[in-house]
Amino acid sequence: MDLPSIVDTLLGDVWFELTFLLVVSLFASFIFARFGQPKVIAYIVVGVVIGFAFREIGLITLGDSGEEETLPEVVMLLAQLGSIVLLFMIGLECDLKEIYTKRSILIAAGGVIIPWIAGYIIADLFGYGTDAIFIGATLVATSVAVTASVMSEIGMIGTPVAYAIVGAAVVDDILGMVVLAISRGLTEGNLDAVGLVLLLVGAVAFVVLGAWLGSHFLTKLVFMVQVSGYKRKMPQSGFVLVLAIAMLYSFIAEVIQISAIVGAFVAGTVFAGSALRDGIMKGMKYLEALFVPLFFVSLGIAVNLEGIADALLFGLVLTAVAIITKVVGCGLPARATGMSWWDSMAIGIGMTPRLEIALVIAYVGLSNGIIDSEIYSVVVFMGLATALVAPSMLRRSLRRGGHALLSS
Repeated sequence: MDLPSIVDTLLGDVWFELTFLLVVSLFASFIFARFGQPKVIAYIVVGVVIGFAFREIGLITLGDSGEEETLPEVVMLLAQLGSIVLLFMIGLECDLKEIYTKRSILIAAGGVIIPWIAGYIIADLFGYGTDAIFIGATLVATSVAVTASVMSEIGMIGTPVAYAIVGAAVVDDILGMVVLAISRGLTEGNLDAVGLVLLLVGAVAFVVLGAWLGSHFLTKLVFMVQVSGYKRKMPQSGFVLVLAIAMLYSFIAEVIQISAIVGAFVAGTVFAGSALRDGIMKGMKYLEALFVPLFFVSLGIAVNLEGIADALLFGLVLTAVAIITKVVGCGLPARATGMSWWDSMAIGIGMTPRLEIALVIAYVGLSNGIIDSEIYSVVVFMGLATALVAPSMLRRSLRRGGHALLSS
């Protein structure tokens, strides 16, 4: 029996495949942590390596639809649950009451509009047609986790710069969800002017009403169930209801053609400002440990290195545009709100990394047939590149700012 046959036999078993992916991603996260890199990058790189190896020995083939068949449906379903868990947790950290400031909104608006438009223009110049709209959308959202780790490392947490970045990143994520909904509708080509307006109104209404109704009614319901559960020695009752609410929001979002991840994000914001938040987050951490690595590894497996090689110039240009547009789009509004030039530069650079949400958006595009594997692979390349480059740029900017960083 040759190597491909042996590997194919093993990977034909879902349980072995899950074991393999979880163990490999765990060890990779330890290795990358030694070099100060986020776990997300470790998971994606592992996926890219696995995907490359599988393609070389013929374990990734084209299905009847012409698309690559990478992982069994069961594993892919678990990976998709990872995207729901991830976006719910991101929403859970977004207390809208704390970040609703003029500065945060202006910085976020600049960091959404300019990258989206610039990304569209560049992609269109490279001949990507209607896909350019969706490509622009992947440049919108910021991965604040990368920036936060750098600021924590050099003692910047709690400073005006840190508050501005975190606040803007939260608003940025919310606007990013709206941009995703619009881009998906436009790229799929099933919208006219009236349809676009209805989709935009529906997306905004879903985010606003979903968060408001949830925070005023669903939090109380969960609290009542939790108290009742404790009395009956079922302390997990409230958490189970929270998960059901997250799935319900995801379902509603998908039905109104926004995207399930938007629903999960909004569901998370519902509980962000409640007394239940810490308990929910504790439970979600266990789900994150299982589902999120599978999701990011599957993202990496779907990357076709040949696609990146074929579009390397576009990938490099897109990465440069991703960096420049965030620095300009976020830095100038920060300066306009009274921050120093170095503070403004640091904020712009701090908003540069694109990982979690950007890659989730790309995955939504790939899984729905909106973009092909070449575009998807280029977007993942851009996300990894910005996440790797931004920390050193941010450290340099913060140190050059010196006293201004602590006194503004």
